[in-house]
Amino acid sequence: MNRPTLERLTMDLNQSMEFTPSATSSPQIHNFMPMTSFMLPFHQPSNEDGEEVKQSHLLVQKRSLELFWYQQMLEIHNISAFKSHHQLPLARIKRIMKSDKDVKMISADTPILFSKACELFILELTLRAWLHTEEDKRGTLQRCDVSKAIRQEEALHFVLDVVPLINHKELVIRSPEAQQYMIKPPMSSHEFD
Repeated sequence: MNRPTLERLTMDLNQSMEFTPSATSSPQIHNFMPMTSFMLPFHQPSNEDGEEVKQSHLLVQKRSLELFWYQQMLEIHNISAFKSHHQLPLARIKRIMKSDKDVKMISADTPILFSKACELFILELTLRAWLHTEEDKRGTLQRCDVSKAIRQEEALHFVLDVVPLINHKELVIRSPEAQQYMIKPPMSSHEFD
């Protein structure tokens, strides 16, 4: 079997593509992540291919993350003016760094480096959370997806104290629609006073 390499999987997101529609083709999905049929909402896996689907999904997640980091490295190497190409406010980053009493001076390059590191952290966490969103066949990224992404990757465990680890099932039970079907606890005697 001819396995695709990262070079073959990589595509320029700004490059225009032309597709020739055919009568038997499935609907085209334009996304930077490769998608297989089991990730589409209309696919219903049977019991016998459940494990195969899970393994395939893990492989797609791994390849998506590899592709993400490969594209980020290409972008970093191809940026001509690294100092002027940042997404986060440098003044705020510098202010946060100076909030530590031990920090006296900060070089001009340090906030730029921190900005890029924070940007990459946000992008990877978002990608990992989005993979959980797709796994649950939803189109909206939710807090529980971010929580699952953090719990799944050991390198992100340093954020466990900051992000509440609420289960998706707990969120459903707390919703007003679900509460109407819940059995209420028996009333205590002091409620009759």
